[in-house]
Amino acid sequence: MRSREGLRDHQTGYDAQVKKMKHTRIILIGSLCMICLVAAVMPAGAAPVSGTAWNSNPGHIAAMQAFVAYAGAKGQAQMDGAISYIGTISNGAGTSQLSSIESQFTGTVTSVQSMTAGDQIRAAETQLRADRKDFMTTAKNLLKEYNGTGKALAASVNASVMAQSGMLQTLENTWWTDRQTARMDEFATNDQRRTGMLANLTAKGIDVSQAQALENQIQQEGTALNTALTSRDESAIKAANEQLATFNRQFVSIVKGYRAVYVHRATATTIVTPAAAV
Repeated sequence: MRSREGLRDHQTGYDAQVKKMKHTRIILIGSLCMICLVAAVMPAGAAPVSGTAWNSNPGHIAAMQAFVAYAGAKGQAQMDGAISYIGTISNGAGTSQLSSIESQFTGTVTSVQSMTAGDQIRAAETQLRADRKDFMTTAKNLLKEYNGTGKALAASVNASVMAQSGMLQTLENTWWTDRQTARMDEFATNDQRRTGMLANLTAKGIDVSQAQALENQIQQEGTALNTALTSRDESAIKAANEQLATFNRQFVSIVKGYRAVYVHRATATTIVTPAAAV
């Protein structure tokens, strides 16, 4: 029968192993999930003034491609670091599957740069997320198989990323520039539409002062959004986009009311005019 001391030692060893695996999972998730952000950071779609759908709008596509290039390069650097560490602890025996997954990952990243439609890029993002998940699962299993440590893995991943810091910074700067251009082009497109609506309603004799006051607030929030993009403040970007979405819903509701009034007036005029002519 095992002694109490032996049971404690066994439990302590088990707890240490569980803690080690949990830490490893956190390291892997933290260092390899960059691609999960691809879809989330892209501006919402809208049709530009030219009539070209955002799905194929060059500016929007450029922003999507720029982020995939940045996130893909960082993901590759992270994978390189993980493969290097797994190669060390396995004497090269445990890297073939990881290298195969990485090859598929980088191939997809490269293919995005020649894509011309948002739908294509989003499909590629789905594949990248699948590759990321596959890599994480495989790396975690190999880490356990070859008795590696999460701390050492993290150090290898971080060193690999740091070695590519110059290139990654350049790619990140390009992404932010293209992202800001695409988002503010979208804002300008929607702003032009709203202004056109108000001008059309004014020409029909409708008082649009309430909607115009809201449009002024929207323009001010657009300035705040541009400032947030310039400073790369994600929380401020989110807040500005949410406020703009609220303002837009209010604007649509007000304009809908204006149009209902106009239709009512037009109908009343049509009915009354014949009688007045008699």
